[in-house]
Amino acid sequence: MIVPPEAAALLTLVKASLSATLSVPERCPSPIDWTTLQRLARRHRLGPLLHYGLCRSRILGVPEWLRADWEEQHQDMVATALYFQDALLEIAAAFDDHRVPFILLKGEALSNALYPENGLRPYDDIDLLVRSETYDAAKSTLTKLGFSIRHPSREAERRQLFGEVVFNKEGLRHLAVDLHWDTAMASWELQSSFSEHEAWASIDQICLGGRTLSTLGGEALLLYLSVHLAFHHVFDGLILFCDVFLLLRREAGRIDWERLVAMAARCRCRRALYYSLTFAKGLLGAEVPAGVLDRLRPPALSRGVMPAGRLLFRDTVVPVMLERWVKFLLIDTRRGRWRAVRALLGSSHPFLARRNSPHPLA
Repeated sequence: MIVPPEAAALLTLVKASLSATLSVPERCPSPIDWTTLQRLARRHRLGPLLHYGLCRSRILGVPEWLRADWEEQHQDMVATALYFQDALLEIAAAFDDHRVPFILLKGEALSNALYPENGLRPYDDIDLLVRSETYDAAKSTLTKLGFSIRHPSREAERRQLFGEVVFNKEGLRHLAVDLHWDTAMASWELQSSFSEHEAWASIDQICLGGRTLSTLGGEALLLYLSVHLAFHHVFDGLILFCDVFLLLRREAGRIDWERLVAMAARCRCRRALYYSLTFAKGLLGAEVPAGVLDRLRPPALSRGVMPAGRLLFRDTVVPVMLERWVKFLLIDTRRGRWRAVRALLGSSHPFLARRNSPHPLA
């Protein structure tokens, strides 16, 4: 895979920013189109992290105007994070009062647990996993807090087919709460392959504002992040690889790789896990046992047609047909791929075509 000079420079900056120790002075590769690098960094939501890295890694050669831009992004994210943290604490208190247990997914959960400072991991919504039987209570609680369903006419459809509903609230900043209940994993069939019991049995915790909040932990979190990165973002977003890298570093020596591989097989997402771990290792130097990748590795033909070079360093949205192709390659079984093709060609309803296939093609 050919890496453009701006992408190579960006990776140098990211790895320095993620380093657990202060680095010696290092100069960015040159020549570089700094405007292109700025666009890449913004597209991949890396500005706040890069500002942190530049403050401690002494990387030379970055223009002052770009340093100022990343500092501004960091300050904005700190303010955004504080706003979302206040909202999250209000929601957590209300859910506790109404006896609605929840697991915090992504966003603040990752920022709090994996990153060294507040405001380094951008996010723009709050993802909560609740038990299926408490959806109505959770909806009622959010409504009392001033939230409303984003698309009320689609609530029944999303409850039946997708297992999640988005709630909005306008204020000083726009707030969105994505309420999940079927599973913490993206489910491409009518029954989730990642059981509700398995999600709730894999709980970790963070502390925020004097309150303890439940989050996913261990192998379940690593699998969840890998599937989210693969199926929902088709590997487009370097900040998501930073999440995987930091989780692997934090959990080094504690990950039960046998359990992880077994979970991936049971959830039919071995390929998603393989590519997420492989790219995190290749891009950022994440430590992954070679034997694990050997066990997960797809056939050579499938690996050969995976367009990694068109995915990892994009500065524009992934084209729809490319996204469909990548998602097709991520389906683990021949039967699943055949079902996906038939669903796409045979259904007159796009939502049903996506939902009734093992993995969505759109």
